[in-house]
Amino acid sequence: MHIIGWEFAIVAAALFVGAVLQGVIGFGMVVLAYPVLIMVEPSLIPQTTLVSAFPPVLLMAWRTRGSSDWGEVAWFNVGRMPGYVGAIVVLGLFSKRDLTIVGGVSVLAAVGLSLWAPTIHRTRQNLAAGGLASALLGTSIGIGGPPIGLLYQDESGDRLRSTVSLQMLLGSPVSLLVLVLAGRLSRPDLLTGAALVPFTVGGNYASALVIPYFNDRLRPLILATCGLAASFALARVLL
Repeated sequence: MHIIGWEFAIVAAALFVGAVLQGVIGFGMVVLAYPVLIMVEPSLIPQTTLVSAFPPVLLMAWRTRGSSDWGEVAWFNVGRMPGYVGAIVVLGLFSKRDLTIVGGVSVLAAVGLSLWAPTIHRTRQNLAAGGLASALLGTSIGIGGPPIGLLYQDESGDRLRSTVSLQMLLGSPVSLLVLVLAGRLSRPDLLTGAALVPFTVGGNYASALVIPYFNDRLRPLILATCGLAASFALARVLL
């Protein structure tokens, strides 16, 4: 285990709250918990958080099944494949600091673009580009949700949650495999992630209580979450 005692309790609480957000918009668990994770134990990102996030993603994908566009899911995953290959390469060539700076700036630029031009058309090219960015960012620095959220920011609540959770469900196991191949996933990562699962699953179930209050405010919530993700990541390495 990477953390025990009060450190475990603090991280568990942060991931529980983050899982509530993820249950509302389909991603954001690690984003909201990011400052706590960095202060308590930075090595939890992305290995341990990927492990603990998988069960709630699976539950949400099952709960919202039937609202996804499988054609869009397919093109997104076409882009993901070279993204995973690229992640293996960049993990070996670049420092985590450099990857975080590039990823954080890219997400902030995408949020700015969304504010200026709200509709991002989900063409095959844009879906594939989003998949590539999600695979690279998710595997290397643990924030793979923003590229998916930005593509679906104008969707209704049910379709947003269904499609984003399905994309993450298909991508998380591959990200874990990439980390294994890169020698970045250890037994303590698995044990700590498994111990945190009850809290991430609990947060996902608790999100059902607040979803009705946010269904008409999803786009601002998505853009704010993406902006926070990039800002927290950049603050970690620049300050």
